Amino acid sequence: MRFVSRLVLISVMKANLRPTAIRPDQGARRLPASGNTALAASALIQTALGIEFTLSGLNKFADPHYVQNFNQFVSSNPGTQSGILSGLVKGLVLPNVAFFATLLQFTETALGIVLLLGAIEVGRRRFSGRVGREHGYEAPVALVSGLAGLAVAGLSLSIAVLMGEQLPTIMPGRAFTTAIPVELLLVPLGIAVAWMEAGRFLVLWGHRPASTLASHRPQVIPATEGNRAG
Repeated sequence: MRFVSRLVLISVMKANLRPTAIRPDQGARRLPASGNTALAASALIQTALGIEFTLSGLNKFADPHYVQNFNQFVSSNPGTQSGILSGLVKGLVLPNVAFFATLLQFTETALGIVLLLGAIEVGRRRFSGRVGREHGYEAPVALVSGLAGLAVAGLSLSIAVLMGEQLPTIMPGRAFTTAIPVELLLVPLGIAVAWMEAGRFLVLWGHRPASTLASHRPQVIPATEGNRAG
């Protein structure tokens, strides 16, 4: 009876010591279907913003008279003559119009590219298997994309103030155009992207990918006659 008990105990110990194969994507937290749908929809909005700012920046590079047109645009807007930005525009932007024109070119293009890359990453994670596997670079990408969303919102709001745009209301003159000026419409969209990416960053920063956990898992070597100590 004691011999049988020892055999059962040895079998249980071997079963506990047997290495367990972990799939790289096993254990990765997946969102429910509703969460995947919401993130996919937000990635579509982020893609639209990315395309808008990328093309806007490239259009400025393609304009051979861009600096002169930028100077004329800034000088002719009502926000330059009066408003909260008038002093800043007159004292800083117009005296250095070439610098700020070039800065706007690169800023819009860079923001658009960052938003597009972030949207691609959000879309990729909606897939399962190897395509949607979690990687360690996702948290920094989400953080940079969130900051880009805030920059888009701030830049759009500044342009709207410079152009003297008013809050949306019932206006007969807008019967055949957008009720909300495009610059003002981009502000909440940029904030929404920043909000979504900030949430992704907080989750991803506190969660290491399953593949990383698997690679750091200590290897258990069962004791045998060949490797038993001493």
